[in-house]
Amino acid sequence: MVLTVLIAANGAGAMERPSFDPHIGAQLDLDKVFRDALGGEGKLSEILGGRPALLIFGYDKCPNLCGVTQQAVASDLNKTNLDPETYRALFVSIDPSETLQDAISAKAEVAPSAGRKGLAAWRFLTSPDGTGAALAAEAGITFDRRDRINQYVHPIAIIALTPQGRIAQVLPALTFEPRDLRLALVEASAGRLGSIADHVFLLCSGFDTSKGRYTSTIEAAVKAAGVATLLALGAGLVMLTRRRRL
Repeated sequence: MVLTVLIAANGAGAMERPSFDPHIGAQLDLDKVFRDALGGEGKLSEILGGRPALLIFGYDKCPNLCGVTQQAVASDLNKTNLDPETYRALFVSIDPSETLQDAISAKAEVAPSAGRKGLAAWRFLTSPDGTGAALAAEAGITFDRRDRINQYVHPIAIIALTPQGRIAQVLPALTFEPRDLRLALVEASAGRLGSIADHVFLLCSGFDTSKGRYTSTIEAAVKAAGVATLLALGAGLVMLTRRRRL
């Protein structure tokens, strides 16, 4: 009986673990309604306003990575040289208990890193009916509420979203560089943002999922050639060693 209880408890714990399985091309529901830090309400389609976006799920009272990620994204977006009026940076709270004041406080925390101009791109969204968590689930992300410590256990990443609400790319939190944020927005915009050099780079590059960064195909080819050369040299040395022994 004790063994059965332990197995059941372990199974329940496993079912509650957060999941992270976003799919490139997945469509999010643009009809979901959110409230922003200014007190207004609107559908996600209205909030995007025909712009590509960087989307982050978390909660405003998070004592861990949410605030750190927000500030890193805000700071690096300033280094992309993209006009903040041409894109959105969305922080969607998955905690239905968070209020307008929580969103206002989170916005104030990000303001120094974003700057007045950069802050224009940001929207801190809340929803009292669990819409934030439902949107996250559509993106392949789930969370685990730990009532004992009054916190959520959750994965965190930056999702590049097209103006039509499709997932264009996923960047792991805190491993990105300004170039990655820029290219993610350029890619999500389907040619509406970025320079000719950006579009050429995207044509001649790939997204390295192991590093969570954009990597030039030429750079990848050079690395592959280097590895092949080392392997060939190693094989040659082994053969020479065997011949000497014979």
